[in-house]
Amino acid sequence: MAMRDATVAMLFPVECRVCGAMIESFRDGVACAECWHEVEHRIERIRAEKNFCVKCGMPLPSLSTKLEERRCGRCDDLTFGFARACGIYEGALRENVLRLKSRPRIPARLCDLLKITAADLHEKQPGESIIPVPLHADRLKERTFNQAEIIADEVAKIIQLPVDTTSLIRAEYTEKHRAGMGARERVRSLEKAFKVRAPRLIENKVVLLVDDVMTTGSTANEITRTLLNGGARAVNVLTLARAASDFLL
Repeated sequence: MAMRDATVAMLFPVECRVCGAMIESFRDGVACAECWHEVEHRIERIRAEKNFCVKCGMPLPSLSTKLEERRCGRCDDLTFGFARACGIYEGALRENVLRLKSRPRIPARLCDLLKITAADLHEKQPGESIIPVPLHADRLKERTFNQAEIIADEVAKIIQLPVDTTSLIRAEYTEKHRAGMGARERVRSLEKAFKVRAPRLIENKVVLLVDDVMTTGSTANEITRTLLNGGARAVNVLTLARAASDFLL
């Protein structure tokens, strides 16, 4: 690894997409070690102080009085059981998630965070199968791969569960969610977008739904509703990142 890092730094110098510094290790993906340190420090602080919603994992502002379990209040009506993300969608994490949309590889640094998050969620409620959020056939043809499946394959190595790409399909082609699109707009755009085509594979199972980013939770909610109606017992959600720009952390 050290030899490869030295070769990468000398022959293929790459600038960090966050700060512009040179990336010195292949395992850091498209961000430098210092920018990763900032992400990891924030994650460690949120976990240590338990400043996150116990249901959806949303980071919450710090309190002077510590509570064992906190709720954000925004996810009360969402149908999934628990949701967790490796970290906040910003900095080094954001840039590497964006990179995953065009290149099917998760850097080792992000895989380390994924291992911790997946193991914690699996311990909270063990799943029985992993379902990546599916792409519509037309979009899959455009992109050539589904980044959610790349993440699901990594998660499968961690918690030793099968990846199910058969049970759920995206039946309706929907426009990409625009920045600033409200929760109600997102919900309307996703109505009847997903369909269970193999109910026997999810019948009475606890399913782990996997995607790259959770924003409002509308996609995860719609898929959860579809899976529960199709026979699943429960659905939990795991993503690489969680959008939390409206929270002061």
